Amino acid sequence: MKGKILGLVWGLALTGALYPQARLAPPNAPNAVARQGESEIVINGTNVEKDIAVWVNDAIVAHVFQKTTEKIIVRDGRNIVHLAETTPKGGVWNIGDKKQVVVDSVSNRVTIRPLMRYGRLINTEIQQTIAISPRPRSSEQGSLAAARALPAPEPVQTFQPARNPEPVAVRNPEPVQTPRPQIAADTTIEGAVYRAAEELIQVLPRNSTLAIISIASRDRDMSDFVIEELAYLLVETRKFKIVDRKSLDAIRAEQDFQFSGEVDDNSAVSIGKMLGASIVITGSISGSGATRRLRAKALDVKTAEIMAMASERF
Repeated sequence: MKGKILGLVWGLALTGALYPQARLAPPNAPNAVARQGESEIVINGTNVEKDIAVWVNDAIVAHVFQKTTEKIIVRDGRNIVHLAETTPKGGVWNIGDKKQVVVDSVSNRVTIRPLMRYGRLINTEIQQTIAISPRPRSSEQGSLAAARALPAPEPVQTFQPARNPEPVAVRNPEPVQTPRPQIAADTTIEGAVYRAAEELIQVLPRNSTLAIISIASRDRDMSDFVIEELAYLLVETRKFKIVDRKSLDAIRAEQDFQFSGEVDDNSAVSIGKMLGASIVITGSISGSGATRRLRAKALDVKTAEIMAMASERF
């Protein structure tokens, strides 16, 4: 009996040493709802295999366990959200690099999804933004996150582009493409990819066969992410044909080049001809910190001329 008790005590002590008992932030009330002047931010960690720490305007507001979601109530306005993976080590939480996303909160619910590659948090994306009807304020206390004192968010400035007052009748309208909310204005790599894709889409001829040859970067995971996201956005327009990644892999092995490495224009055009593409896209990610930039260009396979270029900061 004494041996069993000692074993149990030892097991509990070992568990405590391997996995911290205290969360980095108390749990937010799952049934909390936004009131007037507030919005909701939902962290979707259902496909994430690590705990995620969340900051809003530099104040830590959530510790989202892996495979779960958590709702955070914030004030309306511009909110700067940071996410970082966190893992237990030596009885404490080891926090990784923070990834930022800007959320314009205007009585809405914004769902943020962490993006992980090979077990590492490489970025975040705004998965969904929907309008909500906040409840009127009362004497009741809101969620724990709302009760925390967060720095006052920056006011949101809304710019309305000039519109033609009379609708133009189009006999064969293009399929309506719903832009991803917030992405066009954010400062993440996904926002840069989205804006670069928009610039290319406006110039490239319809029904072209495109091959995304390479995005040069020191970070192979980020290079792969940009290629996959760019291909997805181009396919989503239903205007182009995209060369399958497997065909690119075969040519890559034959030509001994990496998607994350530099490929000169002549080599890119040559590879495009092998793949049967009419246009090839290459690019690079350069800089560091707040001065990183994604550059992409489209080359005509027949003439090797540059058809379109995009340069986006993130």
